[in-house]
Amino acid sequence: MDLQKTYNCSPLLEFNSEKHGLIKWTWKTDPPQAVYWKTYRPKKRDLRVLSKISREERKLITNELYAEIMQNDFPKPIKKQKVRRL
Repeated sequence: MDLQKTYNCSPLLEFNSEKHGLIKWTWKTDPPQAVYWKTYRPKKRDLRVLSKISREERKLITNELYAEIMQNDFPKPIKKQKVRRL
């Protein structure tokens, strides 16, 4: 079974950056189908910016995109205060 044909393992995605406008990007994971796993946690090195921009802008956009992905898909848990009994 060829998973590359079954799943679109390198989907083309778009990110609307506040400073740089519309940016096209994709995932580059090993294995490619990892982006569809529930337990997959992305890393910055897995993000590939496809738009033609300078190296400095690419770093800024990658950081901005990664922060948004982590904030939306993997929010930090909120600690609840323990109830104390006297």
